[in-house]
Amino acid sequence: MVGGMADERYNIGPMAASWLRALKAQNKSENTIRIYGNATKQFAEFLLDEENGYRPTIDKDRKSTGRAAPGDLDELHREHVEAYIAATIKRTSPANAHQHYRALRTFFNWLEDEEEIDRTPMRTMKPPAVPEKEVPVIADDALGKLLKTCKGKTYADRRDTAIMMLFLDTGVRLSELSERRVGDLDLDMMVLRVLGKGEKWRSVPFGRTCATALDRYMRAAAKHKGKPLTEDMWLWWGDRGQKGNRLTHWGVGTMIERRCQEAGIDHIHPHQFRHTFAHLWKLHGGNDDDLMRITGWRSRQMLSHYAASAGAERARVAHARLSPADRLA
Repeated sequence: MVGGMADERYNIGPMAASWLRALKAQNKSENTIRIYGNATKQFAEFLLDEENGYRPTIDKDRKSTGRAAPGDLDELHREHVEAYIAATIKRTSPANAHQHYRALRTFFNWLEDEEEIDRTPMRTMKPPAVPEKEVPVIADDALGKLLKTCKGKTYADRRDTAIMMLFLDTGVRLSELSERRVGDLDLDMMVLRVLGKGEKWRSVPFGRTCATALDRYMRAAAKHKGKPLTEDMWLWWGDRGQKGNRLTHWGVGTMIERRCQEAGIDHIHPHQFRHTFAHLWKLHGGNDDDLMRITGWRSRQMLSHYAASAGAERARVAHARLSPADRLA
């Protein structure tokens, strides 16, 4: 294997690029490739940054400890990955570090499968613990103010209403919404075909109000594009600059942030719609199995995680309905 010079730091960038090409050949989703690519890019930058050190230190017995920065792929060890994960926790959050841990573990497993390394340096590593954090659901008054900002009849108003109604009515993930084609939407059956985690397709139902918002958007989009929409076209398009630019997941997040500012409410992350959908579903007595099918959850652990949002409110509503003392009275 050709590596760097002894005094040079190894750059995993070219190897990571080969891995991303392999993922594309496996037909992985754009979102998966984006997440994995971001993790390896930041890890490569971390390894190359001289500020991060990796110089062997001297303990109290005058013995050298720790590892120097890797000068070759074979010199990448667990300590380097652990240092990066620890830095990521400090810089961002345990949840983000956990995501990077999963991406790098997949990357090193691929390197082992390709016989670029003898064995993955992460074989005995444990993922960082992610503290349970209750994601706030979106309050009804905030939703009302948010939707009021796009009550107009412009293309942007029609589009933004359709996006927010779809988020609220289906609980789809940001990538599941933003990476859709026109052919994925069936207004007659009132379902959206999405590609979820694990590269699994599922059909997500939506209601009549959402269908009306989507229908209005589709008509506005055809006028905006200046031609009929075809099944292979992207579903969402920008309203600024060139009309040929699709609306990416970044664009959707930026749009919601802008609408929050217009509404005078606190920042809302797109993922909060998913928690809000799950909360409202359970609040009104929705079936857990149906909720798992709609959201694409494969374990009841995820059901419990999302059910934590506003769980106290649901408990109060249930108690008001089932109070033993009230029933005696």
